[in-house]
Amino acid sequence: MKTIKLIILTAIILSAQALFAKGEMDTLRFQVKGNCEMCKERIEEALDVQGVKSADWSVETKMIEVVYDKTKIDDDTIHTLIAKAGHDTEKQMASDETYEDLPGCCHYERAKELKP
Repeated sequence: MKTIKLIILTAIILSAQALFAKGEMDTLRFQVKGNCEMCKERIEEALDVQGVKSADWSVETKMIEVVYDKTKIDDDTIHTLIAKAGHDTEKQMASDETYEDLPGCCHYERAKELKP
C-alpha cells in the first residue's frame, strides 16, 4: 500500500513540475532577410538560447516561426538576436559591419531603413 501511495505521489509531483516548466509558450512569425541554407543555419542558431523552444526559417518564404516562452524571452530580444547575426527583420536591422561580414552569397537586398 505504501508503494502505491509513493508512486501516485511521485506521479502528481512530476505532472506538476512538467506543467509549470512549460511557462507561457507563444508563437511568433515574421520576415527575416536572407538567401540560402547558410543563412537558415545562422538565423536559427542565433535563437538557440534559453526561452526559445524552436526556430524554423524558410529559405523560400523568408519567414521564421519561433516558439518561445514569454516568461523567459520577449519578441524584441528575438529580433535583436537575429539582427546581431547579420540578418534584417521587420523590427531590427543588422549593423552594416555585421551584414558586410556575411559570406557573399548571404548578401540580400537591404532597405535603407525600417518601414514605420
